[in-house]
Amino acid sequence: MQPCRDWMENVGWISRAITETKPLMSATPTPASAPTLFKNVARSSAAYSIPFVVQRLAGFLLIPITTRFLTPSDFGIVDLLDQALTVIALLLGIRFASALGYFYFKEEAAVSRQRIASTAILGAALVGTGAALLNWPFPAQLSRLVFGNASAAPYVRIALLTWPTGFAAEALFGLLRLKNRTGMYNLVSIMSLALRITAMLVLLVLLRLRVAGMLYSSVVTATLTTLFLSAYTFRSMPLVFDFRTFGRMAKYAMPLGVGSIATLIIHFGDRFFLPHYRPLAELGVYVLAYKIGMLMSFFYASFDSYWSAQIFQIFQREDSDRIFARMFTYVMLGLSSIGLALVVCAHPVLRIMVAPAYRGAAALIPVIVLAYFVRATGDFLRSVFMVTGRTGCDAITNWIGSLVCLASYWLLIPRFGAWGAAWATVLAFAIIAAISAVWTFRIRHYQLESGRLVKIGLGLGVAFLPYLALAGSSVAAQIAIAAASLAAFPAALWTLRFATPGEVQNARAGVYAVLHKLRW
Repeated sequence: MQPCRDWMENVGWISRAITETKPLMSATPTPASAPTLFKNVARSSAAYSIPFVVQRLAGFLLIPITTRFLTPSDFGIVDLLDQALTVIALLLGIRFASALGYFYFKEEAAVSRQRIASTAILGAALVGTGAALLNWPFPAQLSRLVFGNASAAPYVRIALLTWPTGFAAEALFGLLRLKNRTGMYNLVSIMSLALRITAMLVLLVLLRLRVAGMLYSSVVTATLTTLFLSAYTFRSMPLVFDFRTFGRMAKYAMPLGVGSIATLIIHFGDRFFLPHYRPLAELGVYVLAYKIGMLMSFFYASFDSYWSAQIFQIFQREDSDRIFARMFTYVMLGLSSIGLALVVCAHPVLRIMVAPAYRGAAALIPVIVLAYFVRATGDFLRSVFMVTGRTGCDAITNWIGSLVCLASYWLLIPRFGAWGAAWATVLAFAIIAAISAVWTFRIRHYQLESGRLVKIGLGLGVAFLPYLALAGSSVAAQIAIAAASLAAFPAALWTLRFATPGEVQNARAGVYAVLHKLRW
């Protein structure tokens, strides 16, 4: 009976997500208690991780198909075109949808929030349409800018077709996150992924459209997803556009778009520097290490899907400073756990899964993990910029880090190759985190749980001691050492009495609840 009951619960969840009649815009609810809020964060972060996992798994499973129907040059065209148009979209699109949360939670009346949400959605579509029309007459010029010739001009215009609906979809998904509608968010995200895969299989496999097929599948997906979400959203609120609100949103969002370009430079600039000074084989090893190290960002992205939308409301609470400090501690604990797992498991996993030529990536992974640990720290602190409307500070901080990164690439990559690229990334994110810490503290004098943060650091130090014996060990020994390191971290935290009595009680209650559910 249990499988049948589980199946019925899943069907009921999908049905509720689609037919939900509760208005998307409602009055501000009574603030939850701090423990309840932390539970909601954990639950929602786990829920928001589902689309990330499904997307990565789908991408992995599609590799045999895409590599069969796309040539290496086709892959290059799709990737470069996507990166180039992303930069242009950030410049012209100004990340308009990012302004929704700031203005939404400044209003208390449901009618005012409806006006803000509707203006953000329609404004995002308007900005996307304007940006696409601005670039539409110049496909050949854009192709020469990216590829050095006009051969990709037809593909440029196909890619531009995604902007109007794609920008609107970002605002629509943002509204779901503001209302914490994780069920609908995940359902539409997975439906959108399934639609894109279906369109890609038809256009790429059956019609053999190659690059055009990949791009048209994105157009179809963005259009249908936006239509579905629009129908769901505007059934419970009027279609309103406020020009004054639109202008205020654009002013708020513009620095974010400019700052995002600086972040892209840090993420992808090393790919352009390395081939000029080192063999492509070294680049391949570095890219593999980077992809594994960047798994750190998946953990934080799942959390940030909730936090970046809800922080505007959380900062209106009387206990917001205490919640901010406690949440920072939890984020550091989660990042430390994920980072430890990635570092100590890298050696045995790569020994088993990749060819010997790629195993050098294991040595680079700790540096990449450190970089994205530091990056997440800075991202969390910079949320203060968002909630206080200091988006210009965010852009300045990112650009300082970007300039430091470019200078570090120029100084370190010619001499140290992939190691120089990795440490340049660490340095850039460290500069961003340091500036963010100083600047945000001046804006809002928050206090962190320094004693508990020290305990996390000491626990990590103990956990990494077995890792020092990994080099030269057999695969079996490396697996045993990794297991010892993973077990040592919670043991050290327990010895240091990291958990508060309330956290211990909640953990026990959670374990009992799970055991009770499994028994029944």
